[in-house]
Amino acid sequence: MSRQNNSANIAVRATEPMHRVSSWNDINSIRRQMDDLLTGFMGYTPISRIISGENELDISPDLFETDAELVFVLPIPGVLPEDVSVEATADTLTIKGERKPVYQKEGAVQHRVSWWSTKQGTFHVNYNLPIEINPDKVEAHYRHGVLELHLPKAETVRPRTVQVNVGS
Repeated sequence: MSRQNNSANIAVRATEPMHRVSSWNDINSIRRQMDDLLTGFMGYTPISRIISGENELDISPDLFETDAELVFVLPIPGVLPEDVSVEATADTLTIKGERKPVYQKEGAVQHRVSWWSTKQGTFHVNYNLPIEINPDKVEAHYRHGVLELHLPKAETVRPRTVQVNVGS
């Protein structure tokens, strides 16, 4: 069905509404079933790992900037504080760590493998910083599985307030 808009000669066509093919819950359910099927045949090999070829942890931080510092907020649940190291230079940040298996006991057989269990191993990430920092004053805090790094800006890049004197 078409109708004409006489003022601008624009044709408008009414169409049928699109129908949703599948919800994300359905897709995740299918993925879990495929993981279970592969687990039964050849031990654990998650379908998502086969498709992506990926075996590393996804380490993606949030980065905030204030006048005085950069703040990295990095969720790394399941990683113990003693298994994380942070190195900072004036323009780079390196974070290394390891997420160890949640449960290990000789003779234990794992019957169900969750997403959480597949996210273990070592990680090593380098970030090029957008501005120069003072690496001697970097602070790291770790609580509830979140690493928070405070990277003070170098004095040369901090904004300065200049007093304007009015002369006579």
